[in-house]
Amino acid sequence: MKSRAEEKSALRNRLLKARTSISVDEWAEKSLLAVKRLQGLTEFQTSGTIHCFVSMNKKREVNTHDLIRNMLLTDKEVIVPVTDFEKVKLRHTKISSFEELAPNKWGILEPVNSDSFDSKIDIIIVPLLAADISFNRLGYGKGFYDRFLSSSNALKVGLLFDGFLLDEIPVEDFDEKLDILITDKKTLRRNNEDVIS
Repeated sequence: MKSRAEEKSALRNRLLKARTSISVDEWAEKSLLAVKRLQGLTEFQTSGTIHCFVSMNKKREVNTHDLIRNMLLTDKEVIVPVTDFEKVKLRHTKISSFEELAPNKWGILEPVNSDSFDSKIDIIIVPLLAADISFNRLGYGKGFYDRFLSSSNALKVGLLFDGFLLDEIPVEDFDEKLDILITDKKTLRRNNEDVIS
C-alpha cells in the first residue's frame, strides 16, 4: 500500500504533466479570469500589504506577472518570496519594480538584492499545483510554503485552474489549509458553504 507521500508524488507528477500541456492561449485566458476574480475580492481591495508568488509560466502556473505589475502601480506594498536553499525556507522581500527580479537556480524569478521584510502581511497569494474542496493544497513537495503558512496569520489565497480543483487530495500532518480558493470559474471560501460562481 502506498504511503501518503507516495500518493502525493504520483498525483503531483500526473497533474504537472496535465498542466504543462495546456495551450498558451488557454493558459493566458484562464489566468486572466482567475486574477480578475482575485482583484474583485473585498479583502484584496482593502489590503495594504500583499505577498504574491511570482508564477513559473513555463510550468503553467496561474500567471501573476501582470498582477504584480498592476499592484506596483497602486499604494499596496508588494512582497515576493526568496528561496533560501540552505535553510530550506522562504525569505520575503518588498519590491518596487518587476525589473528587480531575475531567475534563481530553479528558474523562479526573485529579487537579485533582497532585504528581509518582517512586517505584517494582509494576504498571501499562494502557488499550488492543485487543491481540494476541503481547502487542502498540493504543492511541489519541498515544503517551503507549508513552513511559511504555518507561521502567518495572513489570509491565505490559492490561485489555480478549475480543472485542478479536486474532490480530495492526500494530506499529511504538516500540510496547511488555505482560506480562499480562486479558479477561473469560481471562488470558494473556507467555513462558508456558499460557492460564488
